[in-house]
Amino acid sequence: MKVQCTDKKTCELLDEGKRLGRIIYEGFFSFKAELFVDQERYVVTPKGFFNTTMSVDFRGREIATMTMSWKGYVVFSLQDGREYRLKPTGPFYNKFVLEDRDERKLLSLDPDFQWSKFNYNFNVLYEEAPEDLLLVLMAVYAAIFFMSGNSGEGY
Repeated sequence: MKVQCTDKKTCELLDEGKRLGRIIYEGFFSFKAELFVDQERYVVTPKGFFNTTMSVDFRGREIATMTMSWKGYVVFSLQDGREYRLKPTGPFYNKFVLEDRDERKLLSLDPDFQWSKFNYNFNVLYEEAPEDLLLVLMAVYAAIFFMSGNSGEGY
């Protein structure tokens, strides 16, 4: 599975060439985005003064939040009580691991910076194929958010 960013506003989740989902950002320097999975549309909106929390809405109702923690990772809190963490890893914190509440690794994101397009693609690595594609897209969104914040750029 991989994520291919086709331009500065669109990233597609692909598996063997088949599109499973996509992220479309509102604008070049915006963190407001739409996530699409199986023809369903989810809206991600920054909240708060410092935009450290993102709300994920489905049909006008908040179903999840993504919050930057003081420990350097992003916490995903879903309305059904599930909780996940996206943690940066590697010598330069340039890779990411998605864990559940019990710190069990669900997948990892390995960014691949495309100098010619000046954007990122991601390899999505896992032992068991993830069933929740929205969670995968949220992890990619959070990784881009994390990298953009550390580099001082907006996506």
